[in-house]
Amino acid sequence: MKAYESSERIKSVAIRLFNEKGYEATTIRDICNEIGITAPSFYYYFQSKEQLYLLMIRESAELHQKVVTEAIDSCPSQIAADRLQYIFEALLKFFQQHPDTYTFLLRNTLFPVASMRQPIREASQIWKQQFSEQIAAFLDSSQKRRMPQTDTMILIKAYHRFVVGYMMQLLVGLTDSDQASARQAWTLFWDGIQ
Repeated sequence: MKAYESSERIKSVAIRLFNEKGYEATTIRDICNEIGITAPSFYYYFQSKEQLYLLMIRESAELHQKVVTEAIDSCPSQIAADRLQYIFEALLKFFQQHPDTYTFLLRNTLFPVASMRQPIREASQIWKQQFSEQIAAFLDSSQKRRMPQTDTMILIKAYHRFVVGYMMQLLVGLTDSDQASARQAWTLFWDGIQ
């Protein structure tokens, strides 16, 4: 197996185990046993479980940013409300295609591991700031029809809370992931803030 494939396999198994068992309960031995490698093989790719974990948080956030950027670049509408809905639907698709990655990102943003709280919070702040800046720039270049009369940053915070809340409901099985449910939730959110 090539080095890239091996490190990606370690990350794939580790993210699933971290989601299922938590950081503290997941050992390097658990990861190695699942893959069928030895601990020295793990250490060839990663210095420690903590280093792997923080790397995975950064990579998950980067993947999320990529999804947002691609949605912004491909959005067919110029109307702000349609654009926000388009990004929400792109993030929903991202959740459906990469549930482990999105679960990992959300859990660590909302409930960071106590022993790594500071670096995780710093990474989360950067991710949220980038998201806010992207959405703000996108809204500034949009047509403002049907926009609520509120400060842009207040709108972005409400939007971010809606998206995170919806994804958390998907995570715990409180809502369906079908497009009709997502559109209904979006309509209720948007009508509520107008």
